[in-house]
Amino acid sequence: YQVSVVLDCDESINLNSFPGAFSQIITNLIMNSLLHAYSQEDQGTIKISVIEKETTIAVEYRDDGAGMNEEVKKKIFDPFFTTKRGNGGTGLGMHIIYNLVTIKLQGSIEVQSKEGMGSVFSMELPKRLEIKSESSAA
Repeated sequence: YQVSVVLDCDESINLNSFPGAFSQIITNLIMNSLLHAYSQEDQGTIKISVIEKETTIAVEYRDDGAGMNEEVKKKIFDPFFTTKRGNGGTGLGMHIIYNLVTIKLQGSIEVQSKEGMGSVFSMELPKRLEIKSESSAA
C-alpha cells in the first residue's frame, strides 16, 4: 500500500488508561482502512490527531480513502457486518473497536463518511479511567 500515516500529537499528553486496548483500536482502524478504503495501487494518507482537553482527550482518525455510503455507515459498528465477506473480512474489527472505546476505555466514538471522500472516526476518551473494584464482604 502507498498510504502514509501522519501523527499529530503533543508528546506531553498523559493518559492513565489501557495502552493495549488503545493500541488495538489504532491497529484495527488502520487495517480497516487498508482493507476497505484503499486498493493496493491507491496513494493516500491516514491522519491521527490527538487533542488534550481538561478531563478527556479527543482522538480523530481520518483517512482519505473510498468512504462509506449511508447504509454501510449505519451498520459499521454492528457485529459480523462486513463488505468483504469471503475476502478475509469477519465483520468484527469495527465492533471490537466500538466495545474497546465505549466499555474498556469508557469513552465514545462517532463516524462521519461520504463515498469518495474518506472517513473520520472521532473518539473522546477520559484521561483517567474510573476503575470499578468489587467491595469485599467482611
